[in-house]
Amino acid sequence: MADHPDTHSVNAADAPNPKLVELSELLVGTWRVDGPDIRGQAEYQSKNGGRLLVAYVDFAVGDSRMRVIQHITHHQDPDTLRARYMDTMGDEATYTWVLEGRKIRVSLGEKDSNTYFQATLNEDNSQYIGTWHYPDGGPPDATENIVYTRMEDDG
Repeated sequence: MADHPDTHSVNAADAPNPKLVELSELLVGTWRVDGPDIRGQAEYQSKNGGRLLVAYVDFAVGDSRMRVIQHITHHQDPDTLRARYMDTMGDEATYTWVLEGRKIRVSLGEKDSNTYFQATLNEDNSQYIGTWHYPDGGPPDATENIVYTRMEDDG
């Protein structure tokens, strides 16, 4: 099989990357998603011995229902967490995830992209609130916040 620069294989013998483990520990579970004109839920699952974090998102934006899947893995060059994004509207993209303290940044493409979602986790990791930032969108305000709230386990 030929190598492709955007291809990443996960070797089962490799230990999970600490950055991915930390992100997984914070996010694994089901979250309610609420924001301006958006309602739904997101579920994060750790797979492949902690080497893969999968995000399943099911929500309505206005009158349109959308489902999203992201496969988040560690890429050694550069040392980043990359996600492959696909949705039921036919969109595909690559995102870079960065966790710094209580802040999560999900950037379109590279980590220094000027199109990104930035959120802050609360102290007990039960909620994170953030906003999308766009190159020509001006500074976001609280009315644009998207709130992710951890849902209680049924068990």
